[in-house]
Amino acid sequence: MFVDQINLTVSTGSGGSGAISFKNTQSKSSPTGGSGGSGGGIKFKVNDKLGDLSHIITENSLKATNGGDGNKNFQNGKNGEDLIIELPQGTMIILNDQTIADMHENNSEYILDKGGKPGAGNFSLASSRVPNPEFAERGQKKKSYKIKLSYSIYSDVVILGIPNAGKSTLITKLTNSNAKIGSYEFTTTSPNLGVIKEVGNQIKICDLPGLISGASEGVGLGKKILRQIRNTKLIIYLLDPTRQDLNIEDQKNILDKEIENYDKNYVNIKKIIVVNKIDSINEKIKGYINISAKNNINLDVLVEEITNSLKNIQNRQYSDFQKISLGNYNYQIEKIDNQFNCSGEVVDFIVGLIGNIDSINQEIFYRFENSSLVDELKSKGIKNGDVVKLNNLEFEFHV
Repeated sequence: MFVDQINLTVSTGSGGSGAISFKNTQSKSSPTGGSGGSGGGIKFKVNDKLGDLSHIITENSLKATNGGDGNKNFQNGKNGEDLIIELPQGTMIILNDQTIADMHENNSEYILDKGGKPGAGNFSLASSRVPNPEFAERGQKKKSYKIKLSYSIYSDVVILGIPNAGKSTLITKLTNSNAKIGSYEFTTTSPNLGVIKEVGNQIKICDLPGLISGASEGVGLGKKILRQIRNTKLIIYLLDPTRQDLNIEDQKNILDKEIENYDKNYVNIKKIIVVNKIDSINEKIKGYINISAKNNINLDVLVEEITNSLKNIQNRQYSDFQKISLGNYNYQIEKIDNQFNCSGEVVDFIVGLIGNIDSINQEIFYRFENSSLVDELKSKGIKNGDVVKLNNLEFEFHV
């Protein structure tokens, strides 16, 4: 089964929490608590041996592993293992309806998230201000992302035409593929792939299901077909001169219109116009390559034209793209009446502590007063006596 789109939920691993321990347990001095390990990240990697997304279709929720907690005697937690998802060339990673990566180069990698940050143990938190901390940091919580993976076939040549133009017959004759052939509106329900025999393993050719008017708006197999043009170098328009309802110019206009409506960049992909079934009309159509796929007429001419055209095409229309920042904010502030609700990574750092409650509260207020949150709250009009909420911790604000 050919799979070209899937939805996934992927999650980082949580960071491990730090430990609280002391060399001298009675006086609680000389801290020895180790720090946690980093949570596993989310990484995508291109594998050019893959031909679609079917290797991950049964998995709809994938997770990296958590970092280990720190321990006494300076023992740090083990780092979590990354979640590595292999993708075929030509796969887009989409988050919140925006493409954040377009993967093409073999072995190229895209890191969606590095994973949860580890919490520091009390050995790492010791300072001149707090030489013997009776607290440690919690590891950063896991993050989950709902993403879409969209794959477009990585081919050199795509054969495009209206239904029953003879595409499957043509690819069968040009390659060693076993394309299904029949006389009905959608001869091909999924792409047929093969390699042109005359030139060894150099040219990969793809036969797509027939296009009809309105395909770019989703009519028939519409968008699913047009998506597969994205990563080809060359398009063959295969026209059928035996159609009574659509002459070859009508067919060409339909193909031009539908691919341009779907993606204007498709206009820049080189096209070869081919009239098939020439043996059925006993005349040559001027200005186009004339063939009969069924009776092997002029297929050598077509192969030569394909080969020569590809020699002059260096690049595909699309190439590697990676969005470096996903736009995560360090904090968010929501004002409701006289209460200011704060959340985000900065807040997690301020309140994410474990240990002695009095020591924790002292550290929280020290971190808050020395954070960027104070100036941001003032810019939003906070006044003495207003309530500040840091995750689940509430207190009155005073300068």
